[in-house]
Amino acid sequence: HHSPGATADTKAWERLWAQSQLVLHTEGQVLTCSVSAPCDLPAKLVPCWQPVPSGPCQPLPGVQQPTVGQGPQEFGKLRPHPNLCVQVWNGRQVQLTQCLRNREYCRGALLGHPNDLLLLEPGGNASLCAVERGVCTPLGSFTRTGTGYPGLLEQDLQRDVASGQCWQIWHPENSTEVTLWACPMHKYLRARWALVWMGVLLGVACLLLLLLLKKENMKGWLKSLKVGYGSEGE
Repeated sequence: HHSPGATADTKAWERLWAQSQLVLHTEGQVLTCSVSAPCDLPAKLVPCWQPVPSGPCQPLPGVQQPTVGQGPQEFGKLRPHPNLCVQVWNGRQVQLTQCLRNREYCRGALLGHPNDLLLLEPGGNASLCAVERGVCTPLGSFTRTGTGYPGLLEQDLQRDVASGQCWQIWHPENSTEVTLWACPMHKYLRARWALVWMGVLLGVACLLLLLLLKKENMKGWLKSLKVGYGSEGE
């Protein structure tokens, strides 16, 4: 059982957080945020990745988490993306969340697409892995619904990173820290559906051809049958 004093403290904290607000700002490629509250709060600012609105938000691995302070807090090497959110953590609890997809917090268009895949490149030239649902899966084993079997996109995604088609959303301070990339996936989803539709159209064409051949064969059979009856009548 909680003591009356502890319950009162909990209620006081709840009222305090209810009166607090987290606001995000983007100026060019710089992301800042500020927390307005009645007093200083013992909390951390945790940037996270949320591909689906109202879905789980995955804290970005390797990204610095500044403490809540007075005035705007800058995330240094973190670049804005539509899937980025910032949470205010107090202990192990999320007290406030705000996301960049809420357009009122953004000035100008953000680079990136909601279907982008978050890739992590560990320091020391290690292999890329895909970050989803709190797990970093090597690209050789990774698959996503609608894009084929595991490992199918490994070379494509590596090529996208090397050619600059992915957005580097976290720039490490040195070569031993992780790098985070947001890579476009909608083009692969479109290609997958294009192949599906091509298969459907090919199947329909084959079916029509078979029906046509069957019809021609039927005509030939009826014609020969008619000729046979005619010769018997003579």
